[in-house]
Amino acid sequence: MKHAFSYFYGALLGGAIGDALGAPIEFMRFEQVMGILGTAGITDYIIPPGHKHALVTDDTQLMMFTAEGLIRSATRAHRKQKERTLEGISIAVFRAYLRWLYTQGLQTARWSTKDYDGWLVKVSRMHAYREPGVTCLTSLGKGVMGTVEKPLNDSLGCGCVMRVVPVGLVEEKERVFEVGKRLAAITHGHPTAYLSAGTLAYIIKEIIEDKSIAEAVSASRERLSREKDCEKVLEKIDLAVQLAKEGEHSRDKIEQIGKGFVAHEVLAMAIYAALCYPEDYLRAVLLGVNHSGDSDSVGGITGCILGCYLGVQKIPVELTTKIELHNEIKELATDLLTFYKDGEEWLKKYPAW
Repeated sequence: MKHAFSYFYGALLGGAIGDALGAPIEFMRFEQVMGILGTAGITDYIIPPGHKHALVTDDTQLMMFTAEGLIRSATRAHRKQKERTLEGISIAVFRAYLRWLYTQGLQTARWSTKDYDGWLVKVSRMHAYREPGVTCLTSLGKGVMGTVEKPLNDSLGCGCVMRVVPVGLVEEKERVFEVGKRLAAITHGHPTAYLSAGTLAYIIKEIIEDKSIAEAVSASRERLSREKDCEKVLEKIDLAVQLAKEGEHSRDKIEQIGKGFVAHEVLAMAIYAALCYPEDYLRAVLLGVNHSGDSDSVGGITGCILGCYLGVQKIPVELTTKIELHNEIKELATDLLTFYKDGEEWLKKYPAW
C-alpha cells in the first residue's frame, strides 16, 4: 500500500508542477514553441516577470478545493455521527467549488460572506485569476449542483478531470469511480466527461494500492467498461496503450490521440505519457506538455499519475521549491492523509455544515 504522505503529496504536487510547466504554452502550436524555445520545447518553468514562482492554473486550484471538500465531508460525517454518503460528499465538494468561484471574483446570490469559511479560501494566492474554463464558471455561477441524473449542460471539456485526483487518494475502492464521476458531473454533464474523471480517480486508487501504472490503467479500463456510454473513453485509452507499446515515444504519437481540450483526450494523452516513462517523472511530464494541445491539463494529469506512483522524492527538487502554493499543497496532502481529527482547531479549519 502507498497510503503514505510521500505518495499523497507526490500526486498533488506532481500535478501542480505539470500544470505550471505546461501553462505558458497551452494555446500554442508546437512549431511556435520550438521557434521560441528550441526543438526540445519547454524543459523548465517559465516564470513571469514580477513573480518568484511558477504559476499554476485553475486545474490545480480546483484539485485543491476538491481535497478540501472531501475532508470537510469527513468532518461533517464525524461531527454529526452520520455515514459519508455519495450525496453528502457531492454536496460538500460542490460547496468547496463555490468557494473556489469566490476566489475568482464571483459568487452566487444564495451565499453570504459567512459561507466562505475554512482556511483555503483565505489563502491570498488562491485568489489569482488564471483564465478558468467557461464551463466551470457558468455552471457554478448558477448556484445549482449538476448531477449525473440532472446535468446542467452537455459539456465534455477537460476541466473536470484533474480535479478529482484527491478522490483516488482517500475514497474506498468500491465507490471511488462513482465519487469521481459525480464530482465531475457537478459542472460537466456529458457522460464522456464524467466517465473520464471517474477513470482517473480509479487509476489513482489502483496506484495507491501498489499497482503499477500499466496495471492501474488496465484495471480502470475494466471498471470503465461496466458504464453506459463508455465507448469514446475506452477507444482513446486503448489507442494510448497501443501507441505506448510501440516504443519510440514521440510528440507525433501523443498528438494522434488528440489535442486534450476534451475529457477523454486529456485522460488518454496523460496515460500515454505515463506509460512511456513510468519510472521517470520529468520525462513523462515533459512528453505530456510538449505538443500542440492542452499542455497544462495533459501535463498536470501526467504529473499526478507519476507523482502518485513514484512519490514526491522522485520529483526533481528544483521543481518542487519553485512552484507557487507548494506549502499549501503540502498541508492539504498531510490533512488528506489524516482525513479527520477531533478538536476545535480542525473544525475551524474544516467547518462541518
